[in-house]
Amino acid sequence: MSYVTADDGTELYVSDLGSGDPIVFLHGWPLSHRMFEYQYHDLLEEGFRCIGIDLRGYGNSDKPAGEYSYDRFADDVKAVLDALELEDVTLAGFSMGGGIATHYMSRHDEAGVGKLALLAAASPCLTEKPDFPEGLDESDVNPLIEGARTDRAAMNAQFDGMLFHTDQSDEMMDWTWSLGMEASGVATVASAETWRDADLRPDMADITVPTLVCHGVHDEITPIEITGEVLEEGIENAELVRFENSGHGLTADETEKLNEELAGFAG
Repeated sequence: MSYVTADDGTELYVSDLGSGDPIVFLHGWPLSHRMFEYQYHDLLEEGFRCIGIDLRGYGNSDKPAGEYSYDRFADDVKAVLDALELEDVTLAGFSMGGGIATHYMSRHDEAGVGKLALLAAASPCLTEKPDFPEGLDESDVNPLIEGARTDRAAMNAQFDGMLFHTDQSDEMMDWTWSLGMEASGVATVASAETWRDADLRPDMADITVPTLVCHGVHDEITPIEITGEVLEEGIENAELVRFENSGHGLTADETEKLNEELAGFAG
């Protein structure tokens, strides 16, 4: 485990476990790389190297005030890949991390990435635009942002209640809540505004590597009809795998299936 310094001096926490073919994990809002704990177990046993990045503002990374745009996040990912001298990685992004991964591929010309895995991705576009009326209304998202400003603890509990389709233990829910509370309040608000407003549809045309799209059919946060299905259609070499018993949190809803899909894809 180590830190990588971004180009603006921000220290990014990186968990680097195992050896073999590398998978780089980008976590969702408002969590940290630790959300992938139950992916790491199986994938390490399968001989993969699992690298988890705490995005700026989250987990053990620095939590500066300032920019939390997809440009900024993508540049941070590039700093980590460069510092660790990584090549031909599988870049796996969950939810907001999926949006960051999508944008990274365009902004940095797929540098260092051989395969892309988009997991319940908040990509390419969540909220409605003049030419994307099927997107969510901003009124569906803004209460989360306002909640982060006024009572982040309650908002995180509400958000956690939306994550899963299958029953999770009280302890799992408490743990997920605690990951969200490690984040900076400033980062939680600013990055939510980023994924609310982003339109990454132009980025899809720049993705040429094999792409695995994993999405829960019961996802209430990033509905499969406006995310997973659009990604499969818009990325030339993409395959959508539907998770029939998952909501947004497919990492816990269907852990075994997700781990098998990732291992088969990244191997």
